[in-house]
Amino acid sequence: MKEINNALDNLLLKIKESRDALNISATAKLDELKLICNESSELAAIYELDDYSFSMVDCSVNACAFLGIKKEEIHNLGFKYLLKIIHPENINAVYRFIRFYKDAANYTKTFSHTFYLKSVNGWEWTYASVKPAIFKEDGSVKYLLAVGCSINDFLSTKNQFKSFKNNLTFYEEHLHKYLSMTAREKEILKLISQEYTSVEIAEKLSISPYTVDTHRKNLIEKLNVKSSIGLAKYALLFNLV
Repeated sequence: MKEINNALDNLLLKIKESRDALNISATAKLDELKLICNESSELAAIYELDDYSFSMVDCSVNACAFLGIKKEEIHNLGFKYLLKIIHPENINAVYRFIRFYKDAANYTKTFSHTFYLKSVNGWEWTYASVKPAIFKEDGSVKYLLAVGCSINDFLSTKNQFKSFKNNLTFYEEHLHKYLSMTAREKEILKLISQEYTSVEIAEKLSISPYTVDTHRKNLIEKLNVKSSIGLAKYALLFNLV
């Protein structure tokens, strides 16, 4: 269980780093966008959105290495290249992405999804966040910056993948809260979710019941839940139990 918790912690940190990399000026130009992309240590890429397709304009050194492609090849292949590297069973993610940014309500929103991509090491699950960066005169999306990371090591079983995918929105919305928790808070949260009383937790951790109750109260406030039941649900979704 400890190994699973550590793997999830590492995965969530990767997701946070990827999303933090989407630091784009509202008035960015394509040259500036390419600079951001090329300086990124993440799997970063720029996409140009067309009416019913999109193509890769540029990508970071790490992205090229991950995909096993040279930058010169990107421009020649266009949308066909994306169809080539995305697994047929995951191709719906491509069209979901296109439909998402064809909706005016989503022009400024970030799109996050899991993609099954063909890398130099074979097929790998990756998590990517995509954010519009440059717009057309009518306000629709022209260029987007995507930043991702491989999550293949964590999703080694069907159950792990199903759990991650089903709870992806929850992870994203609550990630900052989870990362703000101390090791002791996670330890106490785990014991609370296992239905130990404050006295029992205090005995296990060699602290006072008052200290446990203080942690419990702080956790309820920090995680914005209403009771110990909410804490237990949070612990379950973040694989603490």
